Amino acid sequence: MRWLALVLMLLAPAAHAQSWGTTTSDDGGYAAGFVRYPGLGAGFTCTARSVQNKPILDTSWFESTTAPPWHFMLWFNETLIPAVPPFQHSDLIYYVGQTGYRLPLIHHNEMEGGWQVMLPMTDGLFTALAGANRLVLAVGAQQSWELPVAGLGVALDQARAFCAATWAITGPAAPPGLGVAAAPAPQPTPQGAFTLPQQIIADVQGKCAGAIIDPQALTAGDLDGDGQPDVVVDYSGVTCPGHTLNPYCGAANCSIDVFMSSRSYLSPIGLLGIGATMVPLSNGRMGLGVSGTWSLCGDSGCDQPFVWNGVDLVRR
Repeated sequence: MRWLALVLMLLAPAAHAQSWGTTTSDDGGYAAGFVRYPGLGAGFTCTARSVQNKPILDTSWFESTTAPPWHFMLWFNETLIPAVPPFQHSDLIYYVGQTGYRLPLIHHNEMEGGWQVMLPMTDGLFTALAGANRLVLAVGAQQSWELPVAGLGVALDQARAFCAATWAITGPAAPPGLGVAAAPAPQPTPQGAFTLPQQIIADVQGKCAGAIIDPQALTAGDLDGDGQPDVVVDYSGVTCPGHTLNPYCGAANCSIDVFMSSRSYLSPIGLLGIGATMVPLSNGRMGLGVSGTWSLCGDSGCDQPFVWNGVDLVRR
């Protein structure tokens, strides 16, 4: 096979001082880990649905391709692999040392201007890349590039760990053999104390970057009867830096978000009111008392607590 040194044309100057690196982001749509080498038209990306669970249309991932859970998307730009018919390749091989790893059929994504293929994180290629001392990408029998390996194994581990931290919350569980433990569900301590789940912190921070949550803004109790505390966030007690007025409060009523443990503390139920309290019910369960102004409650609309009906919180 004839090895071409085309990679030297694709790398930025002083390539000997560079290495693969990881960048991460979470815009509320997806938590993503990006593995790149400066100036090189190839990389790896993992994406996990964010715990903030924002509608994708409201995020930067609108119309973007995402890898399935516990997969990396391998991508190559058109500088590295020109876009020519039939716009697919079944002959891409990564050589790690002397061992070749043929990639699945790879397609050109015209909208995103590059080539993409999904590969499970359990694939032997990633085990090999962790300790690679030489990496060559071959396209067919006549075209090949020797790619840098400095920092690649570490960068892949960092991206995988970032996405795994979100999958541990939102699922699905790690496939056998990957060696990533799922995060345990939040549990109250024997003293009754409770650690605020990261899903709730992420959701509040997504609405208000740098938010400061007053402990008095939090109320916990078992509304859905699953034995785990559900958490209420009253935004009258949430400070949003940079805002003179609280953006989540009107003249009197404020936003109130209820995070149900049976929903894994995702997609909170939004209410309006002035304060929220846990109310014991005659059946031994808990209800949520929410008061409000006359415009919200009328003559007696807020007298009855909200109760869980198995799907939603409704007035009793």
